[in-house]
Amino acid sequence: MKTFSSQFLTHTQKGSLLIEVLIVISILAIILSLGAQATLVGLTATKTSGDKDVAVGLMNETFEAVHSASDEKWQNIFTLTKTSANHHYATSSTGKWVLNNNGDEMVVINGVTYTRYFYVENVSRDSARSIEYTYNSANDDPSTQKVTVSVLWGNANGNSLSTSQYASRWRNKVCAQSSWAGVS
Repeated sequence: MKTFSSQFLTHTQKGSLLIEVLIVISILAIILSLGAQATLVGLTATKTSGDKDVAVGLMNETFEAVHSASDEKWQNIFTLTKTSANHHYATSSTGKWVLNNNGDEMVVINGVTYTRYFYVENVSRDSARSIEYTYNSANDDPSTQKVTVSVLWGNANGNSLSTSQYASRWRNKVCAQSSWAGVS
């Protein structure tokens, strides 16, 4: 025959086992929730990083195209309309890069639509032949052009990258000679 104290102890042990199981389930739920959040953040960061890598690649390709076209013939870049509002893009035609005078280019890679364009600005140099931060038409350098490439992707509040490089006419400027003095 069971006594009252042994009956009470058995019911108390069963009740504490239930509480322990509930505590373990709660702790596991919290750990799994945090793990899921960490995984989601990691996946999002990986996708964002991958999209940015593609954008950098598109920027580099555009710079290569502009430099290639300007090396072939300086007028390819020099005669483009020059303001930040006039967008241009490059296309490949018969194995050469062609600089189109107006517009943006849309490129879809891995289901993401990228918009890329470049614009050209004149460059001026000071008396020490350093590039001036603000263009001064009195010191225009027709052998150097500033090229800014921009790549945008995502929704209306999406991501964008933009950077500038200088293109210079160097192939036909092997030596600078201003007079025949001193030549024998």
